[in-house]
Amino acid sequence: MTAEPLVGIIANPASGKDIRRLVAHGSTFDNNEKINIVRRVLLGLDAAGVERVTYLPDGYGIVERAAAAAKPRLALKPLAMPVIGHASDSTEAAARLADLGAGVIVTLGGDGTNRAVAKSCGDVPLVAVSTGTNNVFPRMIEGTLAGLAAGLVASGIAQQPEGGDHIVRRAPRLVVRIDDAPVDIALIDVVTSTHAWLGARALWEPGHLREIVLSRITPAAIGIASLGSALFPEASESHAGAWIAIGSEADAPFSVTVPIAPGLMRAAPIAGKRLIEPGANVTLQSEPCTIALDGEREIEFRDPSAHLSVTFDPHGPRVVDVEQAIRAGALAGAFRTSPAHAS
Repeated sequence: MTAEPLVGIIANPASGKDIRRLVAHGSTFDNNEKINIVRRVLLGLDAAGVERVTYLPDGYGIVERAAAAAKPRLALKPLAMPVIGHASDSTEAAARLADLGAGVIVTLGGDGTNRAVAKSCGDVPLVAVSTGTNNVFPRMIEGTLAGLAAGLVASGIAQQPEGGDHIVRRAPRLVVRIDDAPVDIALIDVVTSTHAWLGARALWEPGHLREIVLSRITPAAIGIASLGSALFPEASESHAGAWIAIGSEADAPFSVTVPIAPGLMRAAPIAGKRLIEPGANVTLQSEPCTIALDGEREIEFRDPSAHLSVTFDPHGPRVVDVEQAIRAGALAGAFRTSPAHAS
């Protein structure tokens, strides 16, 4: 930990704008709203005593515009990196922030943005603020609180209380393997699709799904992950994941109706299901398909002789528990002020 803690900010200008605004009823987080959120994050960081912030630059100037209005007492510096308007920008920014010794990275985006960050952030903890479509990994948390929590953790003020709940915990991840070689990761779900091409990437029709691997069973999930708690309510919030096979309406024993996208309820015919434990390796059908990671098709799988599998890895990115961080900061006296003494 340096004398002057460094916090990184990765605000994805493209999050919250995909095709599910047209085919479903997803919320739109425009860049002006992201500026408002980042402004509050900066003020929270300032209040927590952070002095240095380094961030992913973007063409809209989200962080710069946020700082211009808030005027926090922070040394703000953009990462010196090329920006091409692709998810790889977030991956590259996370790697550079980790190399710079960032104590925490604050992200603004959905599951896809955080997946890109998790590829390269190493052990740097994340405070993930939801501004995407399917937001199972990030949280709908007020920006000021996100900034406070990030600052308290980065500065070392929020210390793990003995016997208390974890301030920073490990989230699971899913590692996609072809012929046992890792090719990519997901944080929430890996889905094989009957779609032959990547196209618009997002998935929202159960008839296009084949097999699903989930990293968690979460009752209040939106998207494909919502199948988990509908099928395994007894395992909600446990450490288990799940494998699910989607069948045809004619042959499947039963269906479950879930929010497959914001405002879009769909019945999914279930051909098979089972819980999986951390560390498990799940073999998937090796028929040609596209593979979606956290709700978006990313990989075209064409070789039926190749072996396709997913490993349920419990050692994914580290995540800050905002409530526990602020509680620990309060216990450490971070919010106390000394009374003024009369002369």
